[in-house]
Amino acid sequence: MGQMDGMVAIVTGASRGLGRAVAAEYAKEGASLVICARAQSPTGLDGTLTETAEHIRAAGGDVLAVDCDVTDESQVNEMVRQATERYGRIDVLFNNAGSMVLGESILEIDAARWEQLMRVNVNGPYFCSRAVLPTMMAQRRGSIVNIGSRMATDPNQGGGVLYSASKAAVHMFSYCLADEVRDYNIAVNILSPGGLRSEGSAAIPWTQRDWHERVEPSAIGPLAVFLALQDASTFTGQLASRFDYGTTWGPGLQQSTT
Repeated sequence: MGQMDGMVAIVTGASRGLGRAVAAEYAKEGASLVICARAQSPTGLDGTLTETAEHIRAAGGDVLAVDCDVTDESQVNEMVRQATERYGRIDVLFNNAGSMVLGESILEIDAARWEQLMRVNVNGPYFCSRAVLPTMMAQRRGSIVNIGSRMATDPNQGGGVLYSASKAAVHMFSYCLADEVRDYNIAVNILSPGGLRSEGSAAIPWTQRDWHERVEPSAIGPLAVFLALQDASTFTGQLASRFDYGTTWGPGLQQSTT
């Protein structure tokens, strides 16, 4: 028996890295998966949605793969429509799709790049959350997990004006949304995974200096499962850092909510 037997989870940005790892972990724990990503990576990174789906099916999992750009509201709504049509419910939304611009000053980042990253990192969680909430509210239970960052709260982490600002917006969006949907027993939390050995990170030259301190995306799977199992009565409105897992939050610990 898996911890997520009978549950339905949507994972965005599931073609590689953290999204693929979390989707695989959810499937291993018994959830039916809806995974989405853009049909082609604009950065040319390895990994496709089809490969993730094949990996999950080979392990005996149930998965629906949908090409979806989370910056396009109509595509998000169609993805969620397909999810509810196939499974009849949505228990978890893992908002993983994101983009990074690091090490560049405001004068190096033109308006088009600023807008594009904000559309992915901020509009994406907004569109996806707005699309799944009617179903979760009708069920009177659900869990939304948004990916945050230490760079959202600490300017010394090197996120820069664009990436740090986008993640700070995600943090405040999550806190406010958690309060807004509390009466529907829906949890909204922020997962700050810390440095990962992902395809995206490998493409950033300065990450090599702390590569030995980073963890494989699969290490985040158990944390993502714990958050998926929460509701508004157990754990919501929290910034859940990987570095605090097992000490201030996680299985067997007294939980608190805002």
